Amino acid sequence: MKTTIIQNSDVISKDLSSRFQVLSENCQDDHIVQINVSGNLWEPLFRWMNADSRFFRDQPASVNRVTVGDLLSLGEIYGFLPVHWKVSKLTPFKTNWIPIQIRSLCRKLPIIKHFGVNISLTLYKSSSSPSGSNQSVSIVFPARNESGNESLMRTALEKIKQSIPNAEIVIVEGNSIDDTYSVFSRIVSDYSSLLNIRIIQQDKRGKKNAVVCGFSKCTGDVFAIIDCDFTVDIDDSISAIRLALGHPCAMINCSRTIYPMQRKAMRWFNYIGNRVFALIVSFLADQSVSDSLCGTKIFPRRLYQLLLNDGSWLSKRDPFGDFTLIFGASNHSYRILNYPVRYYARLSGAPNIARWTDGFKLLKVCLFQLLN
Repeated sequence: MKTTIIQNSDVISKDLSSRFQVLSENCQDDHIVQINVSGNLWEPLFRWMNADSRFFRDQPASVNRVTVGDLLSLGEIYGFLPVHWKVSKLTPFKTNWIPIQIRSLCRKLPIIKHFGVNISLTLYKSSSSPSGSNQSVSIVFPARNESGNESLMRTALEKIKQSIPNAEIVIVEGNSIDDTYSVFSRIVSDYSSLLNIRIIQQDKRGKKNAVVCGFSKCTGDVFAIIDCDFTVDIDDSISAIRLALGHPCAMINCSRTIYPMQRKAMRWFNYIGNRVFALIVSFLADQSVSDSLCGTKIFPRRLYQLLLNDGSWLSKRDPFGDFTLIFGASNHSYRILNYPVRYYARLSGAPNIARWTDGFKLLKVCLFQLLN
């Protein structure tokens, strides 16, 4: 049985998804992967010590921000299942004065071990990775005031045509004050002979309603949402969709907070709010969610139908639908898997979010989840 060891320096500085992909393609069944990584509690402190924090820089970080939950999710996406994780060092301070037996005991205690500074994860390559090559995909592109992103939309369609040629694509224009509808209608006309693509207009307001309108026209086995600002790297979004086909009982939640962001991609208060919501949502969903507000999410059509049946998707509490999907996946026993994506600054237009008003609405969604 062969073992591959990945050190923390590789985890924070490499393209994680590519590393796992290469391992998955080259590893035999039952191959062991050991990952040595900094603990979740100490990682922010180390950033402060290295002045690599949002408080010292005008962008979130210069290296990957990776948690234990992120690594477990990414491993599972590529067919590596967890064996165990253990603490190799409990604190960054010298503890030689404490008897080794006591130190060893503390590293194994159920609660205290979560405070470890150095953690070793052990995963193995599953011999029964699911296959979803025969599943169909429907992609919804909500678009409001995005006429300036015409070239990005065309680039995205070209890449989808190459990677997921049978995808069903629905662009949903939502009450734009610019010429988004006419610009995107022209794009649809140009690609109608190459792709299964259409454009519709939503009947009400808000991103969640746009997604509802889009999914009502979709027929695929797997649903995907990609925002038309294309601040999330389209190659990463496509990779997440293709990987989702092999995970019929999971929702792929793309995360913008793992890789370093492009300068000015996310405003300071938005970043802090995102991190706070990630902690709250992870607690309420009882699963690790490293970025609860990324617009790119992929999930089975069955999950969407369950949310329609229990009434949660049609509720007006959640303005975007992100929390509804996450909490719905958890409530219906679906795995939530975090997939790292690169995040860029907008090239055109402005964010369609009121951070304080909408943030308060999202807090109410969390409160409702807590009390029900």
